[in-house]
Amino acid sequence: MASVDLVKQVRLLIGKLGMLKPGDKVLIGVSGGPDSIALLHILWTLKDDLRIIPIVAHLNHQLRGEEAKEDARSVREFSEKLEVPCYIEEADAKSYHKNSGLSLQEACREIRFSFFEQLAGKLGAGRVALGHHADDQAETILLNLLRGAGISGLKGISYARGLFIRPLLEIRRKEIEEYCLQHHLPVRQDSSNLKPVYTRNRIRLNLLPLLEREYNPQIINALVQLGNLCSEEDSYLEELALINLKNIRVNEKNGTVALDNNMLRSLSAPLCRRVLRLAWGEVTGETKELSYHHVEKLMELLHKKAGGRVMILPRGIRALKTNSVLQFFREAEPVPVLPYKHPLIVPGVTYIPEIDLCIQAELIGLKDAPSFAEMSPNEALLDYDLIKYPLYVRRRLEGDVFSPLGLGGTLKLKKFFIDSKIARYKRDRIPLVVSGDDIVWVGGLRLSQDWKVTGGTVNCLYLQIPGSSATTA
Repeated sequence: MASVDLVKQVRLLIGKLGMLKPGDKVLIGVSGGPDSIALLHILWTLKDDLRIIPIVAHLNHQLRGEEAKEDARSVREFSEKLEVPCYIEEADAKSYHKNSGLSLQEACREIRFSFFEQLAGKLGAGRVALGHHADDQAETILLNLLRGAGISGLKGISYARGLFIRPLLEIRRKEIEEYCLQHHLPVRQDSSNLKPVYTRNRIRLNLLPLLEREYNPQIINALVQLGNLCSEEDSYLEELALINLKNIRVNEKNGTVALDNNMLRSLSAPLCRRVLRLAWGEVTGETKELSYHHVEKLMELLHKKAGGRVMILPRGIRALKTNSVLQFFREAEPVPVLPYKHPLIVPGVTYIPEIDLCIQAELIGLKDAPSFAEMSPNEALLDYDLIKYPLYVRRRLEGDVFSPLGLGGTLKLKKFFIDSKIARYKRDRIPLVVSGDDIVWVGGLRLSQDWKVTGGTVNCLYLQIPGSSATTA
């Protein structure tokens, strides 16, 4: 039977990668959907063979009212049936999303992982098992590909990283759903997964089925295979980069990283890029990678003949190139932002190098638009048909005024910043989307009243500053 094969397949992957060891307490993140319910049932089936102690963890994000409460009840009842301890908590994801500046999905992920880590620490659980599967892996790799990611992004989701393991990562969604049917498992469906407003959902609902139907019936397996290959090669290149970083460091002071220019230039371009990213990451303490745009500018700086040149990097870091050394250090004073004005690509992504931000623009119908309650300050929804095009994104100018949504009337932008308690040095780092002389959106803060969405709106312009907060950049 397929279900037996599925249990065996998961058992083989756990053994192959050493995900679990005898005596482990394993916290299982269970949302109530088919993936996590199947994971719970499989690990419960294997508990004696693996000699593990399964524990269920469920977080209600308080976003879907009674539907979310039913999810929690279903998870608790199934856990009791299996005689597995179950811990259920609630979190105000909507408030966290608004205060953090993250998108709703990012905010939910952050508080969920924090919940898992804290509960694991409290219970002494050595592993947290999550229900990501092969289709999730394919979606992630395709999403990163569309964003222009390199080999590190194309490796996708990790099988095991720190506390977290993903024993279903080689299993297809349809196999998991079949397993749940065969065992009559109580599964719940999250209605938000069916909303096509999120890019990942559109990849899942539209793009991947198209690729599977019209181009490659094995596209999921092909993308998972690509991820595995990229993961191996990324690990190998990262090890080489760390060795080379260690070998070419010279004359460093506290808090700086200084690299020998000649040795840097002698490296192959792929290896040199990784060393530059590692150097920046060491000074900042960031786990996120330095962007492609900045790495290429650093490569240009490295190969210029003259010394004494400085490059401004994200997170208050500067790169100083002398004749012999490329030095990374933290700049104490905020770096001024020069005036800029770029055409806003609609639809598409506009990169603003002066402040190291992107604005993503999409055209969607009103029925597919997210609700205002779910949107962070870094998202904006406008009536597409009311806007005069082209749109531009620029820095603030002396005398700017706009009509803030919800405040009524016209207000000087300077006063709006003061009233909003935006520090002076941050104001030039806030992007303004404009139509002619009119401000359409103060990025990360407020829409203009003049282009608000109403019941009569047909087409919407959806803007987003992904993965950042304009007010704290």
